Parts: sequence; structure tokens; C-alpha cells
Amino acid sequence: MKFEKKTLKDHQVRLTVEFDQDAFDQYKNSAARKISSKSKVPGFRPGKAPLDVVKRIYGEDYVDEEALELLVHDKYPQLLDKAEIKPAAAGKLEKVETLNPPKLIFIVPLEPEVKLGNYKEIRKKFELPEITDQEVDEVLHNLQLNYATAQTVEREGKKGDLVNFKLTATLTNPDKGDDGEILKDSPYQMIIGEKSREEFPYDGFDKELIGLNENDTKELTHKFPKNSTLEKLQGKEVKFEIVVNSVKELTLPEVSDEFAKDVSGLDSLEMLKTSIKNQLAYTKNGEYEEKYYNELIDEIISQSTIAYPPVLLEDEIEHVVHDFEHNLAHQNMDLDLFLKLNKMEKEDFLEKEIKPVAKRQLEHSLVLEQITEEEKIELQQDDLEQVYRQTMYEYQTRDDFNKIKRELSPKKLANSVLMQAASRLMNRQVLTRIRQIANDEKLSEEAKPEKESVQEKTEAPVKKEKKPVSESKKVLQKEEVKEKNEQS
Repeated sequence: MKFEKKTLKDHQVRLTVEFDQDAFDQYKNSAARKISSKSKVPGFRPGKAPLDVVKRIYGEDYVDEEALELLVHDKYPQLLDKAEIKPAAAGKLEKVETLNPPKLIFIVPLEPEVKLGNYKEIRKKFELPEITDQEVDEVLHNLQLNYATAQTVEREGKKGDLVNFKLTATLTNPDKGDDGEILKDSPYQMIIGEKSREEFPYDGFDKELIGLNENDTKELTHKFPKNSTLEKLQGKEVKFEIVVNSVKELTLPEVSDEFAKDVSGLDSLEMLKTSIKNQLAYTKNGEYEEKYYNELIDEIISQSTIAYPPVLLEDEIEHVVHDFEHNLAHQNMDLDLFLKLNKMEKEDFLEKEIKPVAKRQLEHSLVLEQITEEEKIELQQDDLEQVYRQTMYEYQTRDDFNKIKRELSPKKLANSVLMQAASRLMNRQVLTRIRQIANDEKLSEEAKPEKESVQEKTEAPVKKEKKPVSESKKVLQKEEVKEKNEQS
């Protein structure tokens, strides 16, 4: 076996390999035995028919194809060892240059390489947000609105009223071939003067409802700024038509201990306020931490050199699409319908929306893996057991848990949960570590590798699973074998 090795720009290697004809002839005999063991050959016991007989019955092309598959299956791992290649995934048989003797060209994706910059010099202060009394009062006010009584009135709408209306929206200058319709008699309701996190269709729209009575109609235009959160309307002018269905006056309940019992079951208003504050802290802390760590990792990435083969990004794109489709399913929607409603082609959606997310996730993962190695972070037995129990509980409370139990044996289910728990714990610990570095904090006990390490026991690698290189036998192109047979 002779080979030539060439490193490609996309972090892959091209291997051009030549095999001896004598060796290939032996694989032809093996292929004949394999074929005759699966298919009947008159006059011979299974697996005992000679090569020339099998060729005559099933054709030389078919025998050569099977022989080449056996050759690749046996020799490909040896080839990787001799070429000193650590693959990131299964290689691809790109071309069969000649068949007798075999001269094959493989493309092999290399393991990713990450050269971290001086991440230990990066400083980014970590300060969890405080929850103010005003924020608690806003939640209480929203609870009042939820439990308010509404009475229809025959007068013009004013601040505090609930207005039900139909809304039609049309682009004033639509693109060619577009009718410009955005909304058509869509039902909405809005409380005049009540701010929401994301006001629709734009901030201050509720003021347009002031002075309108039941059955009134109002037309107006609004030009959306170029930085509008509604991407489809950025920089565009829209004509709106409002048709009022009803105006209702709201009566809010008094905020008291009795109110607290009604809305939450808690015994007092103070207990309700404490509960609200805790919930706000949980939500805001989670949002802050996600933003903090993403920005910190982005900064580490900006100082690092990362190289990986295309197949890793392709796999990550598949994962992102799968998660996106899973979320759409909860809205009783599939990807095709989503694309149709948003007037997008799938190729554009994948390139502009999915690929950047996948690229960021992949590079975040690779950088964290490298930091895990450099910081020598290890899992500890007691920590893992705790996270395992938590993860298993989450599985058991899933709607599809019974389906999962049917598909997986108890052992496979336990191992799957264990792998997820180990990955989750390792991720948590490496995030804690980079936060400590960025804040000049003392190394916490949870990040110190003092207790018994369980990384080997858990069988739970931090890195994503890779396809075994033995799967390379699946890349054999039947058309190429046939073509080379015809040439030889």
C-alpha cells in the first residue's frame, strides 16, 4: 500500500492510495464467498462457490464492487494510522482512479484545532442584576389587569380602557409582484397607556386609539426605522386601518392580602411580593448569565484561531434545524409552512438564519472543550450523581417519556441520561472557571480536581460523538466502480 498525503485549505486531507493487484485479487475471492453465502449458487454450498462461477452468474462488476468495499473496510483504518491522521468523522471515497490495481482518493476531515489566545488576561465583570421594588410593582399591576373586570361603555376611548379592534396593514410601496398586504382584518385588543415589552405594531400605537368609539374607523401611516425589530418592515412605510369593535372600562381589584390569596394561594401580600421577586431574579439572572457568557466566549474566540472541517459545521446545522423544527411543532407548524408564511426560500433561510447560529454554537463548543483541557477540569462523583438524578427527573416528566422508554432499553436510557448529565456538569464547570478568570476570583472548590475523578467511569465525553472511521465503507460509489470496470 502506497499513499500520498495532501493537506487541503478546509482542514481536510486528500489521500491518494495505491493497492497491490495481488491483494485486491484476494479480496475478490472474499467477495465471491460473501456473495455466494447470501445468494444461492447452483451446485455449491453457501459460501463455497469459486470466483469464476460467481462472476459468471452475478457479473464481474458486482464482484469488484463487493471486493472494493471489503478492501476499504479493512485497509482504511490502517491507512489513517500510517498517514498519522486523526479524523473528525468518517472519510469519503472521492474517486476510484483505477480499479485493477485499485488507486483510490479519499477526503478525510481532520480533528478540529483550537489555539486559544491569552484568555486569562480577559476581564469582564460579572454582576447579577438587582430586582427593584418598581419591577415587583409592575408585576402586581399586571396581575391586577389579569383579574380586572371589563364593562362596555358608549364613549370615546381613554387611558386605561381596553379597546378591541380589527387591524389591516399594507405596505405603501410594495416590491414588484408583492400585493403589500401584511394584515387583513386581524383581531387585536390593547389597553391604552399600558406598556408592553414589545409593543405591536410599534411603540406608541396605543395612543392612536384615544378618542375612538365603537364602530369608528381610523387610517394612518407609519415609517418603521431601519433598526426595527420587525425585520421585514425595516425602513418601510406602512398604511394602517383601525376598525373599533368595542371600548371597555376596566376596574382593577385592590392589591391586598385577599388579592394575594386569590391570585397565588399565598397567605399574604408580602409573601406574594417575595415570590414575585424570586421569580424575577430567576428569570433575569438566567438572561444575564446567558448574555454574559456568550459575550465572554465571543471575546475569547476573537483572540483564538479555530480550524475545523466542513462536516462539523454541516452536522451542527442539522442539529440547529432539528431544534428549530421541534420548536415549530409546538406551534402546530412545520418548516415548509414557516418558510411559506415568511416568504423565504429554504436555501436562503439555511444560509442567512441557521448557518450563523450553527457556526457560533460550534465555535463556542470547541473553545470550551479546549479550555476544559487546558484548565484540567474534571468531573467529580458526587456532583455527577446529583446532576444525573436531576436530568433523569427531567426525562421522567417529559410528555414523550413513555415513547423514549419503548425505544430504549433501561441500560441505554440510563447511559443516555448519564452522558447528558456529564456534558451538562462539565459545561457548567468550565463556564464557572472562565467567569472566575474574567473576574480575578479565587478558584472555587467545584472547579478544583481534588475529589475522585469519574471521567472514565461515566463514559460521557464532553466532545460530541464522532462517526467511527469504519463507516468509511459506506462511501463507496457504485457508479464509479462500474465505470472503472468498463475502462479496465
